[in-house]
Amino acid sequence: MTDAPTPTRGLSLGRAFGGRIVVQPSTLLMLVLLAFLFATNGGGDLDRRSFTVGLVLALLLFASVLVHEIAHAAAARAYGRQVHEVVLTLWGGHTTFDARAMTPMVSGATALAGPLANVALAALGGVALASGALDITLFSLLEGDLTVAGIVRYLVYANVILAVFNALPGIPMDGGRVLEAVVWGVTGDRYRGVRVAAWAGRVIAIVVVLVALGYPLAQGRAPGLFELAWAGLIFAILWPAASAALRTAQVLGRRQGVTAGTIMVPAVAVRFDETVAAAREQAQSAAAQEVVVVTSDGVPAGHFPVALTDAVPAEQRPTASMQSVTMPLPRGAAVPSGLTGEDLETALREWWGRTDVWTVAEEGRIVGVVRLGDVMKAL
Repeated sequence: MTDAPTPTRGLSLGRAFGGRIVVQPSTLLMLVLLAFLFATNGGGDLDRRSFTVGLVLALLLFASVLVHEIAHAAAARAYGRQVHEVVLTLWGGHTTFDARAMTPMVSGATALAGPLANVALAALGGVALASGALDITLFSLLEGDLTVAGIVRYLVYANVILAVFNALPGIPMDGGRVLEAVVWGVTGDRYRGVRVAAWAGRVIAIVVVLVALGYPLAQGRAPGLFELAWAGLIFAILWPAASAALRTAQVLGRRQGVTAGTIMVPAVAVRFDETVAAAREQAQSAAAQEVVVVTSDGVPAGHFPVALTDAVPAEQRPTASMQSVTMPLPRGAAVPSGLTGEDLETALREWWGRTDVWTVAEEGRIVGVVRLGDVMKAL
């Protein structure tokens, strides 16, 4: 992120590595839905006891998702990034942090931290189960007792599933971001990495649904409500996210071919003490559409379109000062001609609201000006 995002509305649970932990209201809806699915899994009856167990399992699942997201925040912080928020949502969660000047290493390592955290939780749970010290009854539910061992066993299972699912090499999974970083690092093209990972995400969305529905069919039975619900939820998460990433990559990839030099208007630098007639002559000789007025030490101080001088009567141009047509330029409002895409946008954004024109330099020589309207159209 180039700027801190608008704060997410929801219940604040504190902070982690400098970022707010937020639970969106939609998370409560998903908790209830998951509780229902867990309670009726396998065709069981839905009653107060089964729903209570389902709700406990749903809460444990979201706790594991929270640990997963906090791991992303920890990795981002370790690379010196400011963490903005850790958010639990209807579909799971996300972590936002300062992503300016991102590199393949930072992107890939930050994405990988989430699944690794789930692997660590599963491993810790497995060690605890192996110790045999967790067979403690909490309270009687359903047909048996809910034990500490049962909870830990579920946590191990849930975290293995979270780790494997998030490691799948397609956007929006973390594995997709790792794949994106690998392609980016090898090719030097970030948006090619996004396109590859987004297409992989689309393929995974289809495959996961086919497996979820095909497994019960292979057993000679129709998919139950649980399989249908999970298949629908997974597809609703994966396909739109992968498609959105693909569209974004296509747009931003085209932007990478935009430079200050390709969208600039040709300009010529003219000293502040020249007349309008002299400025017109120099501009016409250089085939320039703009004039950049410079101080005695060559610093740009103003500009004006050559066409603007048409308003000055011809007989007055040889004596008219350029002050009559010059519009001021803030000191330092300049960009190199080779600046591209995101870097160009970042450089210009610092000046938005103070100027709508920037000078373009090439090898220390003013060659053009960039206009805000042209920038918006190109980017």
